[in-house]
Amino acid sequence: MKKLVTLIFLLTLLVACGGPATEAIVMDEPVPPGAEGAQVVELEFTSEKIIPETVTIPVNTKVLFVIHNTDQKLKEDHNLVAPEIGLKEIIVRPGQTVRRLWTSYGTPGTYRVGCTIHSWIDMKITVK
Repeated sequence: MKKLVTLIFLLTLLVACGGPATEAIVMDEPVPPGAEGAQVVELEFTSEKIIPETVTIPVNTKVLFVIHNTDQKLKEDHNLVAPEIGLKEIIVRPGQTVRRLWTSYGTPGTYRVGCTIHSWIDMKITVK
């Protein structure tokens, strides 16, 4: 009887806490709200590079990144990040397409944007 009470208690606790948290992965994300009028920048992650390797964007411009992970060799997550220009990490799972908004940096220059998961994969964003 004591074992049954313990089992019921543990099951109740698990259900009450919601069980293990899992976030559904959307393989083809929709365009986010607020993307109207944004400059669209399409990027593709392969096992060796980001295509295109350079992108030019005007200063303080709303940008809609459309990022595809077509990597068939590594079959791993990739990320796009550049904290020095305010580009927060965007994770792209294998086979996934993500769409994220960003406002380009306000200081002209050429900046490295890369995948911190795979250090050899990077690109340059030129802000004019």
